[in-house]
Amino acid sequence: MTSKYLTTICLLLGTTLPLIVDTGSTHLLNPDWDAHSRVHEVWRLSTNIFIAAIGLYLLWISNYLLLPALLSSCIVLGFFSAIFTMSLYGGVTIGEGIDEPNPFGIPANIFVFLIIAIIQSVSFIFLFKIDKDK
Repeated sequence: MTSKYLTTICLLLGTTLPLIVDTGSTHLLNPDWDAHSRVHEVWRLSTNIFIAAIGLYLLWISNYLLLPALLSSCIVLGFFSAIFTMSLYGGVTIGEGIDEPNPFGIPANIFVFLIIAIIQSVSFIFLFKIDKDK
């Protein structure tokens, strides 16, 4: 049951926080953004919402544990894929003129997704411990 709750937390955090942060003037509504970039942002946000919705359905209605944990991991891995490949496309962790907190010297977006990744990893530990105990 612990894995179920932890994966739920990760699915909700991995979708709601970006939805709140990235629909403001620093991202989706940023007047400096190209119109086509906005399409990609809505695509990413909505895809993550649909992934989370399927994951939550599978967790709480169908009572599956592994697939929702993998879906949650896809959201986290997608974020870190973007971070690790920034040099290939000229990306930055924080946009120009944006004042974002840096807990422990780490940009907030990376810090939050590190926490989500840790929580999801702990969820996998509980999940595989359950399977081992059966």
